[in-house]
Amino acid sequence: MNRAGDIALEPPLVRGAATVPAKEDRTYLGYMAGALVSALAGGFLLAVWMPLAATEVVAGVERTPRLVQAHGWLQLQGWAGLFVAGMAIRIVPRFVGRRPVPARVTVPLLGLLLVPLAARLLLPWVGEGTAGAMARATGWLTGAGCLAVGMVLAVALARGRRGSEAWRWFVVAGTVWWLLWAPWAVRWGIRAANGGGLAPAAFDDALAWVVMLGPIGNFVVGVQSRAVPVFFGRRPPTMRTLGGPFVLLNGGAASLAFSTMVAGEAAARAAGAGLALGGAALCWGLPFAGAVWGRAHRLRPRARPAAKFVMAANLAGMVAGGLMVAGGLQMLASGEYTAAPLRDAARHLFGLGPITLLILGMARLIAPVFAVARTESRQPGLVEHAPFWLLVGALVLRAGSGLASRWLPYDTWMHLAALAGALAWVAIALFAADVLRAARAEGRNLAAIESAALGPRSG
Repeated sequence: MNRAGDIALEPPLVRGAATVPAKEDRTYLGYMAGALVSALAGGFLLAVWMPLAATEVVAGVERTPRLVQAHGWLQLQGWAGLFVAGMAIRIVPRFVGRRPVPARVTVPLLGLLLVPLAARLLLPWVGEGTAGAMARATGWLTGAGCLAVGMVLAVALARGRRGSEAWRWFVVAGTVWWLLWAPWAVRWGIRAANGGGLAPAAFDDALAWVVMLGPIGNFVVGVQSRAVPVFFGRRPPTMRTLGGPFVLLNGGAASLAFSTMVAGEAAARAAGAGLALGGAALCWGLPFAGAVWGRAHRLRPRARPAAKFVMAANLAGMVAGGLMVAGGLQMLASGEYTAAPLRDAARHLFGLGPITLLILGMARLIAPVFAVARTESRQPGLVEHAPFWLLVGALVLRAGSGLASRWLPYDTWMHLAALAGALAWVAIALFAADVLRAARAEGRNLAAIESAALGPRSG
């Protein structure tokens, strides 16, 4: 007998002499855990520490430039990179009809991706001589990890079913960018080693945008375009709809990558063109690939709260895109690295929107651990709802203070940034607690599902 609030499920099990029971691949949980540790002990923690250090409230004012770069790369390599890598390695083989990637591949790969993150976290705190050697090693290890992720995805795509769906174009492009990330990571290590652990600011900034648009942005658009429109009762978009955003997004990433290979005015103009192209891609593509309005009526009631994360992420991405276009055009016209407030606000809108809000929303929608948790009869509580409002508050506060930084006293700007980082840290901590709760309850919930599927046994 069903209890009040239970969700009716189709029996998930098949019994037969020739049937081999499927075993769920759980290694994606290791990637989720690594991403959360990187966020809580690294990226979001430094989002609080770094602005306070810059204003001498806490120790480290002389290390602020290295703290800035460590914060950015822990967010991109760790929080975003591990999440995207883990979920991509899990779902891309399924998208193309291949068997899951075995644990003998995914577990060592996770270790390879985690080691340079630990080095990134330590890099700001060691002396310049040690920092140079660590930066060089970090570059090579990061490059090896990116190359391995790209190769795993490339093999799955090459051996899987072929097709021309829009999501496939973005996933293929994202895979290529994972492969291209490898030599640029090595180059970052060399340049940072020459700078005593600190890469040139313009090079570091441009490379961060390459990663946001290429390896991360293509998967953000591609995976959304396959799943999200269906939640809202729409057909997935075709390449006729998303062809323009595809060209702009990858053209923008390529222009930014080119800017890292030249200097002076040419570098600034190439970076500006890349930002403008990438921003236009976000403004054009996100409403069609994902959702910025409507009701996710195709989702079951327990899953619908996650849709607001997706919509807010895409809205933030469109605002980020508009700021990227404005800032990029200024750089393109002037030939200088201008529009710092616009670039700062756009970077954090992208990081907290199409990266962080989307990670939380899509994880709740497609990660098996949450799908199983939705069979419980309890209703969503504070742990499910609070992260959304905390992240929205952090997003508005951080982007708003960045835009107003020209008029705000420096200390005020930094303290507002630290407050935004603290709100985001609490949001991720609550999400981590929910992942842990769902993972611990998964065995019990699966047993209940199996018992319900088999039905009552006669004595």
